[in-house]
Amino acid sequence: MPTAFIPFTMHASVRDDRRRMFRTDIERMTDGHLPSTPLDVIKSTNTQAVFRGAAPKGPHTATDASLAQYLQDRLAAENIHLDLRVCIER
Repeated sequence: MPTAFIPFTMHASVRDDRRRMFRTDIERMTDGHLPSTPLDVIKSTNTQAVFRGAAPKGPHTATDASLAQYLQDRLAAENIHLDLRVCIER
């Protein structure tokens, strides 16, 4: 049975202690460091980025906050530390 994907928009903001790594982190995110969660950059600056993505449906896609925490945890495992806001497309 195919997996359903939930589309979302994500806003990422740099953390002060990671300012020098922000551009590299953005590139790593779109280069597949989140397996099974494809991301495309819509817009980015030196301190913020907007992405469009899709996540496999599961308990983590129940709310915007749960998806944001899920993505933050997965990124932290890759040593990517950003502040995220997520809006699931309903």
